[in-house]
Amino acid sequence: MNNTFKDKKPIIASVFTFVFVFITLISFYMFYEEKEENKTSEKANLLVQNIVNEIQTKISQGITAVDSQILILKQNNYNPKDFDKWAKELMKEKDSIACLQLAKDGVVSSIYPYEENKSAMGHDLLKDKRRDDGALLAIEKKGITFVGPIKLIQNDKYALIARKPIFETLDDKEKFWGFSTVIIYVDSIMKSLEEKIKDNGFEYQLEGFDPDKEKRPLFAKSKNFKGKDTLEFDINVPNGKWIFTLEKNSINN
Repeated sequence: MNNTFKDKKPIIASVFTFVFVFITLISFYMFYEEKEENKTSEKANLLVQNIVNEIQTKISQGITAVDSQILILKQNNYNPKDFDKWAKELMKEKDSIACLQLAKDGVVSSIYPYEENKSAMGHDLLKDKRRDDGALLAIEKKGITFVGPIKLIQNDKYALIARKPIFETLDDKEKFWGFSTVIIYVDSIMKSLEEKIKDNGFEYQLEGFDPDKEKRPLFAKSKNFKGKDTLEFDINVPNGKWIFTLEKNSINN
């Protein structure tokens, strides 16, 4: 029996060695995978922070323009006769803004630039069932709302709409005057970001916010985005939330 055990010792030792090596390799693999996942997560977090900052900068341009229009309109005693002049100035050096509008009583009555957007003139935001929820939400909150992406009536382009209600004080009572609106094209937001995302080895999807839709509208998505093993991030915007999803690019990584 002792001889049999002695004969089997090399086999048992080999088995133990194999098991030990196998477990060690598995441990190293799991450690490597965890390390890679952590690296991917850290890289994604840094990238998203950068992207959020850029998006917030473009949103800030819209907020500034919306509030400036209201301030100038009040200074002009709610007379928009010089709208073209101030709109032109407000759009200077604001690369993200595509169009400025005023909507007296909820009806689009002033547009700059006019020619490429003139088909939106006369559009009643409070009667259009595709837009009324967003418009009513802005009045209810008495604050700025960001809605989008929405296909524009005037040119079929997808855009983000920043809208704020204007209230005129008459006899110590507030009366709804209309809306101050800024339009930002989706292309202008994503153009500078797409290359940065790709260079960092990711695909992406960005979903917007639209109170007139049940589902979240798709803001933008990269061509190779498949929706597998994703990292999801919230981007807070006034009166809403966008969802930004990153996915490691399997082609480049």
